[in-house]
Amino acid sequence: MKKLYSLIKACMSSDMSLFKIKTNKKSKLSKIGLPLLFSFFLMFTIWVYANALFEQFTPFHLQFIVISLVVFFTSIMTIVEGIYKTSSLLYNCKDDQLLLSLPIKKRTILFVRILKFYLFELIYNSMFIIPLIIAYLRWADKIPEHFFLTSIIMILTLPIIPIAISCIIGGIISNISSRFKHKKITQTIVSIIFLVLVLYASYNLENIINYLVKNASSINDIITKLYYPAGIFASLAVKFNLTDLLIYIIVNIVVFTITIYLLNISYFKINSRLKSITTVKKVNNNKIVIRKNSINNSLIKKELSTFLETPVFIINAGFGLVLYLIAVIIITIKFDSLLKVLVDPNGLNIKKELILNNTSVMILLLVSVTSFMTSISNSLISLEGKNINILKSLPISPKRILDSKINTCLFITSPILLLGDIVLFIRFKIKILEAILLLLLSILIPLVSHLVGLIINLKYPKLDYENQAEVIKQSTSSFISVTIGMILCALSYYLVLKVIGKVQPLLILSVTTLVFIIIDLILYLYLNKVGIKEFKKLSI
Repeated sequence: MKKLYSLIKACMSSDMSLFKIKTNKKSKLSKIGLPLLFSFFLMFTIWVYANALFEQFTPFHLQFIVISLVVFFTSIMTIVEGIYKTSSLLYNCKDDQLLLSLPIKKRTILFVRILKFYLFELIYNSMFIIPLIIAYLRWADKIPEHFFLTSIIMILTLPIIPIAISCIIGGIISNISSRFKHKKITQTIVSIIFLVLVLYASYNLENIINYLVKNASSINDIITKLYYPAGIFASLAVKFNLTDLLIYIIVNIVVFTITIYLLNISYFKINSRLKSITTVKKVNNNKIVIRKNSINNSLIKKELSTFLETPVFIINAGFGLVLYLIAVIIITIKFDSLLKVLVDPNGLNIKKELILNNTSVMILLLVSVTSFMTSISNSLISLEGKNINILKSLPISPKRILDSKINTCLFITSPILLLGDIVLFIRFKIKILEAILLLLLSILIPLVSHLVGLIINLKYPKLDYENQAEVIKQSTSSFISVTIGMILCALSYYLVLKVIGKVQPLLILSVTTLVFIIIDLILYLYLNKVGIKEFKKLSI
């Protein structure tokens, strides 16, 4: 038992650092206070929304429906978020070789891995479910005497079924990717395909719901058919039933056991294939040709390989570009259906004439939102990690290194944005001058996001990370960049609504181009002056 405890403690200390913020300062406020502050802010937000829902349902004594909804959507988010977490928390872990060399049963190692995954998702779920329970105490008609016991048991067991689903889907993705030479790229492609399928299902959710409504007597019945834990939690919150609770606990135990059994069959085979190196033997009796790349090309190639070989990086930073392509396809094929949503008085409530007469401005808004949603550069410095000193020791100027990172970001975003622009130009017959300005803006606007992200990452680097997800998802630079991006998205939407229909589209595009040229120039000069100084200070 003591050995098991030591093993669990060792495994937790590595990957659970995702919830920590490391700084050079020894202040407890920066290490513990900031994550707690962020967690409380999220919980407060959930509590506010839960209260708003309860306020609408309480007059009809349907508070249990709110519980079902929140639990259901929390579990869906846990499944989606957990699918790509399997790559870092279950498969291809750094300590695999050490653990497998110890006299420990493989089943024990697998159990500890899943337990670590469970604790991770338990923390994640609790930030949603605890505010829900607190809000329910205010609006409930009557609190059963066993409510708190039920709530504790539900909080502890709710992550189990989502984890089981995530492990199975994540295992399938890892199994497929492990059979290819470029394993990480394959894993990324399969993950993106899965997320696109999820988005497609969400897009057709109305048809799915309509089908379920015809076969269900109430909203609660629909949710119960979709997801058993949500329905049982809502039922037990209103009226305690010991038999139902025991059945639910047994179901979770059975699911957990089956998951471990299924993973035990293929887990270590998949893991070993992920770590293996696939080689292709090539024999060439002719002259050996040595290719020489320029410094700039070599630096860009290095940055591209970092991006393409890090699945969580692509999904987190580049998924906005995938959404852009999906949006372009939907606009091109189903514009009339989309137009109904845009002009709906209960929706965005934009006049139809404004949209049809200002299609180039709407394309500008789409490019702006996509650009500010796509933040790639905010992790490029941090991902250098322990290699930062090696990079600094190379006979390459800091300016050239920083420029290569910006050029890499443009190399990723520009082709996709420009391709989408051309499709939309053909679909809506955009005028030549407006099209030229939009193509130019498709480079200038994302350049702002890239420059801002790199400047912030130089200011708040995280070089001593233990897991790449720390840098990409939980770092200070990532949080600040995403926040700024969201603010710029909202600002772009506000400004477009203010000027559309009042100013000619050509004038809007011309002024916007001039503004972004100035902003890019200022940011680039700042990067060369201050950013280079920050780069020289980097060390680990």
